[in-house]
Amino acid sequence: MKRPAMFRRHVLARSRLLIRRLRAFVLHNVLHADDPPYRLALGVAIGMWVTFTPTVGFQMMLVVFLAWLLGGNKVVGVPVVWLSNPVTIVPIFYPCYRLGVMITNMPQVSEAWWLELASPPEGWWPAVSFYWTRVMEIAVPLWLGCLVVATLIALPTYIIVERLVRYYRLRRWGQLVPPPPPPIKPTEPKS
Repeated sequence: MKRPAMFRRHVLARSRLLIRRLRAFVLHNVLHADDPPYRLALGVAIGMWVTFTPTVGFQMMLVVFLAWLLGGNKVVGVPVVWLSNPVTIVPIFYPCYRLGVMITNMPQVSEAWWLELASPPEGWWPAVSFYWTRVMEIAVPLWLGCLVVATLIALPTYIIVERLVRYYRLRRWGQLVPPPPPPIKPTEPKS
């Protein structure tokens, strides 16, 4: 079924508005934050690292704690963890789990394991213990894969953000702007 043109225009307008707000947030809160570039970059890198760890539900607190511990900016790191949300959990954590399975040489969970998840036992406590044992079966490869991916993403994030903040600030303060050309002196005619 084809959507009406008005709906498509509405979606495009909303996405443009979202992008504009995101850009304004980055420009205002990250680039203009009253912190040295290395602290801003460390805050973003910590946020990116925590995003790729299976600590859903504790990620914002973990970013604030790690940023405090390591001296990074706490404010710019927290929004980064919003990248891992209910929509992106599977695309983020399943490849990490597969990588962990490859590294540990552990067998990957079977299709029957996934089907068992759909039918937990009756009662609150039996269901909690059922899910807890199932999660513990995949915990080692999941954590290992997540830590590898998180580190491989956080390191370049630090370098890129630090350089971009430095470049932006130098450019904004006029230190990277090329000097204006010297004024052209009018030549006097020879008499």
